[in-house]
Amino acid sequence: MSLMRKKALLFMLLVIIGSLFISCKGKADQAAQSETPTSAPLPTPTIAADRVVLITGDTPDAWTLQQASTTLQELAASSGLVFETRTAIQSNEITSDVKVLVFLSHPQNLGSLSNSAPATQFIVISDQDWAPENNVNIIRSDPKNQIFMAGYASVMLAENFRGGGLLISENSDQTTVFKNGAKYFCGICNALITPLNQYPITKELSQTSQPADWVAAFDEINLSTILYVFVPPQAYSADLFNHIAQTNVKVIGISSPPAEAQTIWAGTFLIDGITPIKDIWNDVVAGNGGKTINASLYLADVQNGLISSGRQMLLQQVINELQAGRIYTLNPLAE
Repeated sequence: MSLMRKKALLFMLLVIIGSLFISCKGKADQAAQSETPTSAPLPTPTIAADRVVLITGDTPDAWTLQQASTTLQELAASSGLVFETRTAIQSNEITSDVKVLVFLSHPQNLGSLSNSAPATQFIVISDQDWAPENNVNIIRSDPKNQIFMAGYASVMLAENFRGGGLLISENSDQTTVFKNGAKYFCGICNALITPLNQYPITKELSQTSQPADWVAAFDEINLSTILYVFVPPQAYSADLFNHIAQTNVKVIGISSPPAEAQTIWAGTFLIDGITPIKDIWNDVVAGNGGKTINASLYLADVQNGLISSGRQMLLQQVINELQAGRIYTLNPLAE
């Protein structure tokens, strides 16, 4: 074979080897590229859920607080909202994720709070005559109904109508309403055996009075041999309840009893401003506010059995009449 032909064959062989090398290298690069991990997508930012915030205030009634927490947790969960509890809130703390604010008592700055957060719905248990704005809903409570029922129960539960009441002197309506409650049950309420008194026996003291003053006031009305006594929350103290426990007298209240009063407690007439929230909840969550509805009245703390089931039914009938507006508590005739 000539030298020229050998060179030509060698050149062709080199060209073929080079082509094969380039082809393999390209495939290897493509495989390497295909094995290179792609960048993971960025996580979607988590959006905080809207909130239902319960504002308890400083000294809420224990029953009301429990009822509010349980009910609002259920309502919040059913609407896909987060529930939380606080004692107070300022305007700058009402952020856009606060869907509903529930107050157990009427805040003095309700107007400025609601104006500062027009997208938030407010639900307020209130004893004030307050016309709600579009984002405020009022659950109207009337403490006179509680006092009226306490007066009614004090004579209804006692033999010979022997009921009594410790009342607050700063509230001029309280004595009238309490006595009207008794009058609604028994009219003149004269005992048929000695002491032949007209019941209920009452004593008024300032709400700032000391425990010793309330003890002395109780002793004064108990000279008439009372069997049931109404004690207002302002008079609650271990001294008073321990003193009453040494007698045959049982207690009626409008706020849940402390531990030292449990054994002498007949029942509590509580304002239930929480249950009515269920009736307006869907509208409130939808942003339709400006509603005013009446709170309910509830007989609680009857576990001692001092109020029979039959008498509980009778008390409930009177409660129903009150809530239907068929009893005017300040009318001297109570009808």
